[in-house]
Amino acid sequence: MSEDQPPSPIQSYHATLHREILVDYSRMVSESSDLAHLLQLTASQAARGTGIRHTKIMRHRPDRGDMLIVAGVGWNPGVVDHVTIGTDVGSPAGRALQSRRPVIVEDLPGDPEFRYPPVLRDHGIVSALNVPISLDGVLWGVLEVDSDVPRHFGRADVDFLLTMANILGSSIHHRRVVEAATIAAADAALVRSRLQTLFRELLHRDKNDFQLIVSILLMQKRGHQDPDARRGFDHVIDRVSAISLAHDQLSIQEGTGNIDLARYLGALCGGLDQRREGVAVHADLEPGELTHDRAVSLGLIVNELVTNALKHAFPDDRTGVVRVTFRADPNGEGRVGVADDGVGMGPPRSGGSGIELVVTLARQIGGTVTQDDSDWGTSVTIRFPLVI
Repeated sequence: MSEDQPPSPIQSYHATLHREILVDYSRMVSESSDLAHLLQLTASQAARGTGIRHTKIMRHRPDRGDMLIVAGVGWNPGVVDHVTIGTDVGSPAGRALQSRRPVIVEDLPGDPEFRYPPVLRDHGIVSALNVPISLDGVLWGVLEVDSDVPRHFGRADVDFLLTMANILGSSIHHRRVVEAATIAAADAALVRSRLQTLFRELLHRDKNDFQLIVSILLMQKRGHQDPDARRGFDHVIDRVSAISLAHDQLSIQEGTGNIDLARYLGALCGGLDQRREGVAVHADLEPGELTHDRAVSLGLIVNELVTNALKHAFPDDRTGVVRVTFRADPNGEGRVGVADDGVGMGPPRSGGSGIELVVTLARQIGGTVTQDDSDWGTSVTIRFPLVI
């Protein structure tokens, strides 16, 4: 598909499906505590995203020179945890492992480059796509989808499976770091040292996951020419970036588990200040802390309100200021305000989800939202308890 050629309806459908599955998969990976469950989840989501009934994950066993099928869907009993696959380049999965690149075979029975493994022949597989799984640069195995009808695998299929394999590899690496830190801890001082190292490593990996999600969204955005669809991708990317910024602040506050609100909201406003020439974003923030989850919700609220003000309160190249404030009252109530001196936002727009998202996020932190409109702009205040 050329840059100026709009995607077909079926391409748009698959792009949306892949995006939704990868976002769901990233969340489910973070919630899964069992490796076997994680591998089976990956195989199931790969089948869902490609529309193929047979998928499998093979783990490389260097000591035995093979790969063992450790998870999969669509296979007869006795395949998973029993059948092995060769690691040589005559095996499609082996070539993906050796070359560290995706391998596509669209006519397995007739392709002289590859053997036709018995397990694939027994299930009538004729087309296959393999992608490598690596842990921090070290090969772990291969993710494969196998079609029992002739199938052409396009760039979108390859990108989808590669992204899934990267997320899986990162998650497995996290688990190994955790296990190693737990086993190695011999006394209290060593435990503290290892956990601090682990904490930094996990934060770094989480940051990589956020960057991966943004890359996925940017890739999907490039496949859409519709302006509304592209704006929708931009909104999601902004929100993911706001969450990622909270992880940066958690790293700075290492050991407390809380977010310094002045630092977090100040950094958020600093980024937003670059969005619109002629409109400044000023932050006036008192000291205060919130737990990570509640700070993320508050950051998303500020991101939403400031973004809306920058887009709508200053038409026709009008200049002005958006002010963000945070105050902590002695009675334990926090107040965040976002005010512009432009034309204001006016009543909520038909179909607009911005204020609805703000209200929903405020409820999550036990807060309320009030909006005041005037000829001098719009002011929105969020009141919430600092401690729950």
